[in-house]
Amino acid sequence: MASKLTGSLKGSMSMASDLIHDFVCSPCQEDKLNTEAKYFCRDCSKYYCDQCLTFHSKILKKHIVLGYEDVDKWGGRGDTLISCDLHSSKVIELMCEDHAEMCCQLCVTLNHRMCRSINLISDLAKGIHTMAYFKQLPSKVAKVTTSLNQVREVRKKNQCSLKTSGRSMLTKIKDLRKKLNQLLDELEKKTVEQMNSVLANLDDTLQNDIDSCTSIHDQLKALMDTIQAQCKDNEPSSYIGFRKCEKKMAEAKSLLQELSTKPELTATFKPETTITQLLSDFNILGNVQENLEIKIGHQLSENKSSKQTHISRVFKTGKKSTFNVKIKPETKNCSIIGITELPSGEIVIADDRNNSVKVLNRDYKVIAQCDVPIEPKDICHISGNQVAVAVNWPEDVTHEVHFLTVSAGTITMTRKFSVDHDCVSIRHHEEQLYVGSITALYIYTHAGKQVKKILENRSGRQTVIHFALNQVGNKIYICNYYDPKLFTIDMNGSIVATLKDPDISTACDVHVSEDGHVFVCSWYNNMVVQVDQEGKKKLATLVRKEDGINCPKAAWYSPYTGRLIVGGKQDNILVVELQ
Repeated sequence: MASKLTGSLKGSMSMASDLIHDFVCSPCQEDKLNTEAKYFCRDCSKYYCDQCLTFHSKILKKHIVLGYEDVDKWGGRGDTLISCDLHSSKVIELMCEDHAEMCCQLCVTLNHRMCRSINLISDLAKGIHTMAYFKQLPSKVAKVTTSLNQVREVRKKNQCSLKTSGRSMLTKIKDLRKKLNQLLDELEKKTVEQMNSVLANLDDTLQNDIDSCTSIHDQLKALMDTIQAQCKDNEPSSYIGFRKCEKKMAEAKSLLQELSTKPELTATFKPETTITQLLSDFNILGNVQENLEIKIGHQLSENKSSKQTHISRVFKTGKKSTFNVKIKPETKNCSIIGITELPSGEIVIADDRNNSVKVLNRDYKVIAQCDVPIEPKDICHISGNQVAVAVNWPEDVTHEVHFLTVSAGTITMTRKFSVDHDCVSIRHHEEQLYVGSITALYIYTHAGKQVKKILENRSGRQTVIHFALNQVGNKIYICNYYDPKLFTIDMNGSIVATLKDPDISTACDVHVSEDGHVFVCSWYNNMVVQVDQEGKKKLATLVRKEDGINCPKAAWYSPYTGRLIVGGKQDNILVVELQ
């Protein structure tokens, strides 16, 4: 052990000595002597010098004594309350006011030599038992420990509920897999039935040919046997047999001629590749979301909805590809102003330059198209295979919401209703339609009845270009093309957050995914950025002009494929893998 004084200065010294040891012999210390300890007795929990250990070992021979080589196993002092945290053999005696630290003599020597205000604990502690804050200590500690116990119990219950949720989710995953297996079993059954039917039909055809050959073969053989057995000396019978054989051989030659022109019958199986492609497009069977509830004791911060807040993650981009969505006989360049996705995986886009709504398959190829009378301005998914399209043309005062249904590779309009204001953006939430009118935001029923006006700007400026709702339904993100900000409002129209960033200076579309991720298209900057759920901070710039996008007007993120689809003023859409 290190000590400050070495050389000839050994043995016992008075406690007044400046010699500082890491461990002091306990018996010597009781006699007010300062002697370095070289041993520790686990049974006594005391330190001993060479001399004191001799007496100790004679009396307590069975005690376990540890030397310097096992110093890491030496125990601390019996009174841990007053023991120094850094030097377990030392007693806390001093208070350094400069650092607000309690310390022992060794701490002062090593770390607090230059400190100006060091006081004795014994002086600071005088009269503490009569002081109010010391008397209140038990109740304050009890209050804190009670809160800690409450939070601990809440977290334990949270652990149990997570385990329960895990079992429930596992059951749902297994059920989904079971349904998929049942669907695949049914597809296999029908495919095998089709195979058996085809093979049976081919077999019948071959059997008919075999039967025809057998019949003529047997008839010719029978005629020849009869002629040879019965008509050797009977000329008329021989003649008749001769003519019948010639006729039958003509039939045989005709049959042979017919069969020689028939190809060999074969059957092959061509797998339906779209099934494997469909499954390969999915990364997972569904999304397991992290949800956050804030609990303090037994108080739970309640949301307006039972849905919880998803914790955003910042995306990184992977592979980027472009796909052509222009179809014949379109002559104008495409301008994709709205994008949505059906539960079956098809992507539906609105093209305001060609006045059409198009359906894309999972390979992003156009498989169906429906003309609208005037420019579509936005599109949203309603339910099943139904979408709603905002249609607007101020010159002839046409402001309508069109309902379109995708079925069997076609898309058709099923009904519509008119509104008495501009209709340039549309979203659907909890069986209600949210319609933006450039300067205001309204809520409508599916039947076209106006429920509420959430927001209006009477200045006449274009306030609500495009907007999006979060999944809970208590926040609305609004793009204002002429004000370089993203506004976030509540359901009463009050602004709760604004975001101003150079990358969204001309924001013209905002999209909130099913997972709660927020994406903003900046038309002039040729960018798509990710924004935090509070609408206060840009998280990442995901798309730039060099990625192959021109004037992005619409974005859609699919949590099922992990892809961001971006449309703009061009014939291609950009598909980005997000990680």
